[in-house]
Amino acid sequence: MEERILDEEEGRGIRLKRTQDGETDALEGMEDDEVTVEFPDGEYDEDLVGLTPSQLEEELEKRRRAQEEAIAESDRLTREGNALLAEGKYGEAAPLFSQATLYHDGNAEAAVGYACAVTQNFTATEPLYSEETVRELERLEAGRQAVIEHLGERLQEEQRALSAEEQELAPRFEEKQAERREAFAANRKHYVIFASAALFALAVFVIATAISADNLLHTQSSLPIVFTAIFGVLSFLALSATAVFATKLAGAQRLCIANEKLTSTEEGKHLAALRGKLELLDALLAGPQGGDEADETK
Repeated sequence: MEERILDEEEGRGIRLKRTQDGETDALEGMEDDEVTVEFPDGEYDEDLVGLTPSQLEEELEKRRRAQEEAIAESDRLTREGNALLAEGKYGEAAPLFSQATLYHDGNAEAAVGYACAVTQNFTATEPLYSEETVRELERLEAGRQAVIEHLGERLQEEQRALSAEEQELAPRFEEKQAERREAFAANRKHYVIFASAALFALAVFVIATAISADNLLHTQSSLPIVFTAIFGVLSFLALSATAVFATKLAGAQRLCIANEKLTSTEEGKHLAALRGKLELLDALLAGPQGGDEADETK
């Protein structure tokens, strides 16, 4: 039993004592107007600091009523979920169980009910390959344990099969990806050269056009007019070539970027799906603690 003394203004002491059954003892008439409250298991709420005995009792009573109402609502939702489970309405039952645990996170019956609902009475594993479902089961430890108890061996078998398929597919995909990477890089280099050459030609022709046009005012010869027209046409052609090669270069760059993504090919999509399923199975079978350790290892 822990006793904390909280100092108020002008040195007035307040002792707050909470009994083991959750009741609050506000003791008045003690020396220096002290009131004693005991916090179980090291529990300490700063929001209660500075409250008068009557305010403290009112706040604790308010919290107690809110907790009782939440537990009652959690129980009601659990009963409704169980009724839907009995009728085989698993899709309707699952959200009720999930909501029940939000009202009372210690509702183990609702947690197990959610696991039962999403797996269709522990007969289906496919719903467990959903990130939303796995994250919910990580939150509901009792539900996760129920899944492992009923479907653990089956899930481990599927995990081994998926892992074997991933290990067989990955090298083949990576080899093809490397071949494409080399070809796409060469294609990009090709367009970099042509786009650069076209851009350089454009700059030369524009300068030549400007010089020729400037000479129109300094000579009576017709040559500046001819050169201005010629270089003007060449500038237009160089601009068009630059635009074409720049577009080709952008396309080649997109191919290089897309090649690094698993989803760029059907084979890659399948590999990504395999790895996603394996990640979810690891999280489900290992639990939150195991997942945290895995993240630290990475």
